[in-house]
Formats: sequence, structure tokens, C-alpha cells
Amino acid sequence: MMEAERLTLLEARNRVEVLQEEVERLETECDLKEAQRGGMETKMVELQSRLDQFQMQSESGQTIVELTEQLEKAKADRVLWDEERQRMEAALNTERSARNALDAEMAAMREQLMKNVDLFESSTFQKRPSQKKNRDDDSCSRTTSNLSQLTGSFTAETINGVHSTSRGSPEVLLDNMASTFEQLRMINDLRQRNEHCQRETERMKAIIEASTLIETLDKKTSLKAFESIRVGELEGAYNRLKNDMERLVSGENGATHSVFERIMEENERLREEAVELRSMLSSHFEKQSVAGSSGYRRSPRPDSGHCSGADSEDGSSGADLEEDLCIERQCRHLKNLAENLTKMLTNQNLEIERLQQQLRFSESQTVFRPSDCSLDEAVRGAHKQTQLLAQQNMDLNDKLTRQSEELAEARAQLRGYSGPLGLENASDEEIIRLEAFEKGSIKHSGFLEVYNVPEFARIIVCELKPTLARLLTKNLPAYLLVAAFRNHDEKRDETALTGLFSSVHLVLKDTISRSHDLDLLSLWLVNLWRLFNLLRQYSGEDSQPEWHVANTETQNSYRFKAYDVAPIRDQLKLRIEECYTSLMKKAIEHVLSPKIVPGILQHESSSDLMTAGQERRDRNSGSVESQRKSLDDLLQFMEIVHTKLTTYGGDDIVVKQVIGQMARWMCALALNYMMFRRELCNFEKAIQIKHNVTQIQNWLNAKGLSDCRDHFEPLVQACHLLQSRKDPSNLDTLCGEMTSRLKPRQVVAILQHYDPSDEMEDGLSPEFLVQIQKKLNERAIANNDPIEDKDKLIMLGTYLPPFDTQPFSYSDFPLETLSLPSCLHMQSVCRLV
Repeated sequence: MMEAERLTLLEARNRVEVLQEEVERLETECDLKEAQRGGMETKMVELQSRLDQFQMQSESGQTIVELTEQLEKAKADRVLWDEERQRMEAALNTERSARNALDAEMAAMREQLMKNVDLFESSTFQKRPSQKKNRDDDSCSRTTSNLSQLTGSFTAETINGVHSTSRGSPEVLLDNMASTFEQLRMINDLRQRNEHCQRETERMKAIIEASTLIETLDKKTSLKAFESIRVGELEGAYNRLKNDMERLVSGENGATHSVFERIMEENERLREEAVELRSMLSSHFEKQSVAGSSGYRRSPRPDSGHCSGADSEDGSSGADLEEDLCIERQCRHLKNLAENLTKMLTNQNLEIERLQQQLRFSESQTVFRPSDCSLDEAVRGAHKQTQLLAQQNMDLNDKLTRQSEELAEARAQLRGYSGPLGLENASDEEIIRLEAFEKGSIKHSGFLEVYNVPEFARIIVCELKPTLARLLTKNLPAYLLVAAFRNHDEKRDETALTGLFSSVHLVLKDTISRSHDLDLLSLWLVNLWRLFNLLRQYSGEDSQPEWHVANTETQNSYRFKAYDVAPIRDQLKLRIEECYTSLMKKAIEHVLSPKIVPGILQHESSSDLMTAGQERRDRNSGSVESQRKSLDDLLQFMEIVHTKLTTYGGDDIVVKQVIGQMARWMCALALNYMMFRRELCNFEKAIQIKHNVTQIQNWLNAKGLSDCRDHFEPLVQACHLLQSRKDPSNLDTLCGEMTSRLKPRQVVAILQHYDPSDEMEDGLSPEFLVQIQKKLNERAIANNDPIEDKDKLIMLGTYLPPFDTQPFSYSDFPLETLSLPSCLHMQSVCRLV
């Protein structure tokens, strides 16, 4: 009994142990399942964060696509508007040129008609009447009146004019006209002969030059040897070729004939090269023989197959032969070319002579003779001859006018040309200016009297080249114009004042709209701004006392007394804005834009600033050497623009606006490029970009443009953001004063593309980015920022605001010391009084 119970207990204990082991196993499996469940929840959280991040990136990508489409549409509209404007300008210029041509033609025809009338009324057509003709005055008068009724208005006036002076018969008058036309025809023949003689002279000169060249070439020993060897080769090969031709071509088909022609061409080419080489070798060994005889050494024969190994060890002999061979080929080519040109010139002269003979023959067929035709036919012939002469006269006048204009333009270019002086890249400090001695007997009151307004406008705008303006007084055109305006104001001549400004304004407007030159646009931006301020400084208005507060007593006496020049200032303001836009868009933007990204974002100044992680990212980039020079190129271009503005007399207002706008463009384009490039959003690259920006800011300080440093502040704050600690404990700093110049979306975009270093920190979580976004939105609401700034991401790249003309610039230049530079030859169009 007890034994059975003991066995039962043992069995129960064993079963309990088994159950305990099963429970432990199940608990272990539960723990594993729980761990797996936790891992799955972690993965779900990570996937959800990635999904949120991808959604944010997709939203920004859609915004970029929309903005890109809008930009492309705006560019297309701008292109269409530009094309429409160009078409309208072309049509307007065509209409203007047609109208000017018609006016010139009408004036020339009117002038020629008056000359013809004077010619017919002159003593050329007069002839002394005999006594018999004096007795027949009445009959002649009746005949003349009948003749005037038969011929037309022009012929009637002509014959009546001649009758009033000479009292001759119509036959005599027609004979005189025929003799006059015959003399004119003789003059035309003499002119054609003169042209023919000139062409013959030119042809003979060309023939003489070609003959001289051919003789010079024939004197060369190698050419003579070439010709003699070639003649021998040709004579020796003639019989062989003749026999081969008869044997192969006589009974063969076309294919064999074509093969034979190709073989013959190849053979001819090889034979010519062989002759060239033999002639060259002959000349070469002749030279060696002469040198060997002087050095007690005998050179081998050209055909002996032995050549000095010492002469050809370094390959110099072969190189000399090759060079001589090329020279010989060029000589023969030039010889053939000279002969062909001489033949072409002779053929052209023969063709010209044949055409002239045909023209003379056709003219001789149309010549009228009073004895061979009726009176009406003679009068019609006279009309034709007169019209022909009038047309020839007009053509000659047009030709003379064109030649005069070309001569005047050439003289103007010669006067303004200073290319060989090398002043294009010279700084203002390197240019020497000579001051004239003061002459006590020559004084003026700062008035400029202009005689020829169109010529004055042309000289002051067109002939004043930038290279010449650098040698003269700074802002000289502005001072000359204000002196001329004061002269008309003193005389109370409103028409002359407005006419002078209109002439200069039209020429200057056309020059600015057409020019893309940095020097020319800089010159006139500076001068227009100075003229605008001079018209404010010397205006008669008292509503703006700051314009006159710094004037001396003499300058106050120079103020305008009769007229208000505010309308002229308004027009000058438009021209200043146009010139500023052309300078920035046409001359600076296309040069500056390609230098911004390499100079600021990709430039590497020192290898010490490059860490291992940065070197890993730059393996696939461009050459380091070119990147290290890019910042120097950017600073050099800024130096060029600054030097040109100061050289032409630009004040601080102009320089700050131009350089400041360049700084805005650099910051905007660099930041826009940086926000979407992951390889630029890292700790090491931020250090380098900050260093590059500091170099530019130091240059601005050195030039006295410290106010322009503030334009780079958004880019500097972006670099500070990449260098700072990015965790929730530093949230206030990241969203505080450190990023005050950055928009909320710009901060988020930079952090989204942030690429952490391998050794320093991990990536940014989506929750942290959401916290940053909320904090930045709260900051914007607290600062009362506009609603559109909340979603603003892209900075305005090359947007150009208008030129600010509100600031006033005072000039202390004394107008009574103004002088006219002799190099511009202005003494014939104006004078100082």
C-alpha cells in the first residue's frame, strides 16, 4: 500500500517536473515573441518616419516642379516679348530708312532739276545770231512758241529760257544740245578709259609681282634640280606608258580601264614624291659635300646607298629633310597659285572690256542727231539724255556722300584710338594725367556755347571712347552738358535748351540700348548719375535745401535762373535705370553667374581644411587645382568692375549699388544651389564655404564697402546651422538669432539634406525636423512675418531692382576750370564763354 502510494507520488513529481519544464519553455517562447513584437513596432515607427520624410520631400519636389514650370513659362513669354519688340524695332527702322531715302532722293532730284535749268540758261547754249536771223525775229518767235506747245512743260521751259537769251532757231538749239551731249559722252569715255588704265596697271603690277615670285622660286637650286629630274623622268616614262596604254586599253573592257586609271594616278603621285625626294637629297648631299670639303671629309654620293651614321644618329638630318621637303612643296604650291590668279585677273579684265564695248555700242545706237530725226524725236532724245545725266549725277553724289561719311568715321576712329597704348587693363593710379598751365588771359564763367548741336552730340557720345575717357577729366560729359544747359538758361532760350537735350538724349538712348560693353555702360552710368545730381545741385528749386546746403557762393551763382529742369531730370532718371539694367544684365550677369558656385561653394583654399570625410566626397569632383583658382577669378572680376567704375568717376552711391547687387546675386545663387545638394550640406563643407565668404567680405572691407557685407548674412547663417549641434536641447539656438535671416522652409531644407560625418554624429530624425518646423512657425508669428514668407524656399536669384536715385551726391568740381580737350576736336562745334 505504502509502496503504491510512493510510486504514485514519484510519478506525480516527475509529471510536475515535466510540467515545470514545459512552463519554462513556454515562458521563454513568450519572451522571444515579445522581443520580436517590440522589434516589429520599432521597424513600424522607423517606416512611418521614413514615410513622413518621403512625403515632405515629395511636397517640396512638387513645389520645385511647379516653380520650374512657372519660370519656364515666364522665360518663354519674355522671349516672345523680346522677339515682338525686335520685330517692331526692325519695322520702325525700315520705315525710317525708307523715309530718309525718299527725302534724300527728292532733295537730290530738286537740286538736279535746278542745276539743269541753270545749265540750259547758261551761255553754253548761246550763239551769236546773224543779220538775217535778226531780221527773222518774229518768225523765230512764232516757231519757238509752236515748239513749246508740242513738247511738254520741261522742254518748253528749257527752249523758252534759251530763246530769251540767245534768240536762236530750234535747229541751232538742238545742235548745241547735241554737241553738249557729245562732250558729256566723250567725258564718260575718258572716265572709262581711265578706269581701264587703272585696271591694266593693277593687272600689270600683279603680273610683275607673280613673275618676281616665280623668278625667286626658280632661283632655288632644289627647284631647278626638281624640274630637270622631273623632265628626265617624264621623258623616260613616256614610251613605257604609251606602250602599256595601247596594250591594256585597246582590247579590254571598262573595268580594266578604270583599274588602269587608278594605277596611273597612284603611279603619278609616287613618281612626283620620288622626284621631290631625289631633288631634296641632291641638295642635301651638295650641302654636305661643301661642308665635308671644308672639314677634310668627303661625303658619299646620293645614289651610293651609304649615308653617314654620325649625321643621322639624333634624327636631325631626317628632320631637316622633312622640313626642306615641306618648304619645297609650299613653294611650288605658291607658284601655281600665283599663275592661276594672274590668269583669272586677265580673264576678268577681258570680260570687263567686252561689257564696256557692248555698253558703248548700245549707247551709240540711242544717240540722236537733229539732221536724222524729226523735232519731236530729237526732243524726246534730249529728255532721255537729260534724265540719264541726272541719274548719273545723283549716283556720283551718293558715292561722294558715302565716301565722305566713311572718311569722317575713319578720322574719328583714329582720333579716339588708343589701342597700342595698352590702357585697357591699366588701373587709374597707373594713368598719367597732364594738367595744363593756367593762363591769366583766358577766363570763362562756366558757360558752354554750342554751334553745331548734332555734331556736338555725336562727339560727346560716340567719339568719346572709354579708353580716351580714362585720360581726361572724370565725368567730363556731365560737366560739359550742364555748362551748355546753363548757357541756354542764361539766354532764356527754352527751344535751344530742350533741343540740345533731345539730340544728346536720342543718341545716348540708342547707344545704351545697343551696347553690351562693360566699359561703355560703366562710363555712361557714371556720367548720367553725375549729370542727374548736377541738375539737382544747380537747380533753382528751393523745396530741397539739402541739394544746395554744401554749395559755395560761386556754385550758388551758377544755379538755373529761368527754367525748371525737373522734366530733364525725369528723363535722365529713366536713362540711368536703363543703363544700370544693361550694365548688370548684359555685361555683368553672364560673366558673374558661372563664377559663383565654383568660387564660393566648390573652392578649396587649403588642404588643411579637408578632412578624411571631405576627401571621400570629393573623389568624383573636378580638379582641385581649378577649384582653388575659382575664388581668385571671382574676386578678380569684382576688382575689374570696381576699378572701371572708380576710374570713370563713379561715386560711393554708384559703386555700392553695383557691387551690392553683385553680392545679392552671389548669396542668392549660392544658397539656392546649396539647399538641394547633399554633398554641400555637411560640417566640413560649411567650414570651407564660410572661409570663402569671409574672403569676399574682407575684400569688401578693403574697398570701403562694409555695408555690402550684410548681403551675405543668409549664406553665413546657413554655414553656422550646419556647424552647430543639432539636438532637442539646442532647439532654441537653432531657431533663434542664428537663423534669423533664413526662412522656415530654407532651414528645414538644409537640415533635410544634411549629411553627417561618419565619426561625429548620426542623421536627423523626422520628429526633430517637425519640432524645428513648429518652432520656426512660432517665431514667424511672433515677429509678424508675412504669410508668404512661411512657404518661401527659393531666394530671388538674378532679380534686379531699379536703381535707387533718391540719394544725393554733391560735386565740388569748379565749372570755371572746365576746358575742352583737343583730342575730341570740339573747338569747331562749341566754345567756353
